[in-house]
Amino acid sequence: MDVGYYPRQVGEKGELSKNDRREHKIRRAVRTRLGREGSEKTIPEVEPQERTILNLRSQLDHAAQSIVAKPNDFKQHDKEKEKLLQTYNRVKQRMPLSGGMLWQGGV
Repeated sequence: MDVGYYPRQVGEKGELSKNDRREHKIRRAVRTRLGREGSEKTIPEVEPQERTILNLRSQLDHAAQSIVAKPNDFKQHDKEKEKLLQTYNRVKQRMPLSGGMLWQGGV
């Protein structure tokens, strides 16, 4: 005869006795890392998480590139502003001369 657990049945329906039900439940229980019965932890799929991580990394790289590019944009805007100010000052200096010439011409 094989050595092992052989539950006893009670009555015609073949139900297990109280002690045998407890033993059967213990043997059937799935144990997790926490050692709890009846709860089974599943390991999430790796591929969707890897895609999410790659997407987040690309967003972070794009944001870092944008931040690095901002000072260059500001420098370009400052140069354009300086050129506009120089042009404005030249026009401002020539306005009295243009007005005097128009006055003399009788316009």
